[in-house]
Amino acid sequence: MMMNKHSVKRAVLLLVLCILAHAGQTIAKDVKNDGAPEQTDLSVLLNSIGKKVSDFKTLKTDFTQEKVMVMFKEKLVLKGRIYLQKPNKVAWHVDKPLRYSILITDKFIRQWDEDTDQVQELSLTKNPLFQNVIKQLTVWFSGDYGSLLETNDVRLVKRSPLVLEFSPRANNDARKVLKKITITFREDETYLQQIRMQELSGDVTTITFLNTILNAPLDSASFEVKGHV
Repeated sequence: MMMNKHSVKRAVLLLVLCILAHAGQTIAKDVKNDGAPEQTDLSVLLNSIGKKVSDFKTLKTDFTQEKVMVMFKEKLVLKGRIYLQKPNKVAWHVDKPLRYSILITDKFIRQWDEDTDQVQELSLTKNPLFQNVIKQLTVWFSGDYGSLLETNDVRLVKRSPLVLEFSPRANNDARKVLKKITITFREDETYLQQIRMQELSGDVTTITFLNTILNAPLDSASFEVKGHV
């Protein structure tokens, strides 16, 4: 089965929502097996990393998203840019294989695609549950990693480069979709290098961040979803 443009757009949106849902709905426990650190040690580590990662107000990064879907024969590869402005504005611009944008704020989600050339907007003020989930995006992209111990099973996979694994418990809603998320940090530990999501369906999504610039100068065009350049 071949992937159409609708599948591409759906993959981007589902990716964002899965990240948000995982961050907002999982439950933590101490990590004690296989010589892994106790929760208190992980807390110190995550807070230390969080201080390094959170010391910026804006961010610009290129990304490559690869999704292996069990229902399709080929791998879906998306390339584009992400812009972040604290405390609550994130824009994803997909440039290849099609042009598609999604803007997320604390008040709304806005999306645009080149096929329809239409902007669609979902108000979050009328969807308080979804609004609460959206707020969790700042955890992944802004560096509040210490708080993840309150909502995740966390495992230290590797120390250099730092690799952490976050898993939802079986009694949690996120567990219905996600098996685990693996986060790899850059060598200098100032930001993420890669996010790898494994879904229960067997699908695997990997996002690699490239050319990341912290405190990058951004203008309103960075967050424009219609006909971005």
